[in-house]
Amino acid sequence: MTFPDLTHFELEAVLTILGMAAVTYSMRLGGLIMADRLPQTGRWAHVLERLPGAVLISVWVPSALSAGPIGIAGAATTVITMIISRNLFAAMIAGMVLVAVGRYFIGN
Repeated sequence: MTFPDLTHFELEAVLTILGMAAVTYSMRLGGLIMADRLPQTGRWAHVLERLPGAVLISVWVPSALSAGPIGIAGAATTVITMIISRNLFAAMIAGMVLVAVGRYFIGN
């Protein structure tokens, strides 16, 4: 087995890493600068408060649907448990346990 030579760096790789670091830092800095200018009350403030949940749902639903019936049942269990208990941790555990048990006994 041969190990890679870590004493030599390609210029393109270094520039790519530095460019990604600059973009990441500028996005974070831009967020901090813009935070004071965002509305604190009103309709837009309400929209911005709900945005993280909407992004999470847009990632979560296709994943549950692609997992088949077990994934859909797990997602439904998570939602129902959240509505009943108002406890995010309990809801996530209930959904994961249902999916794990379902996959163990049914398969997929």
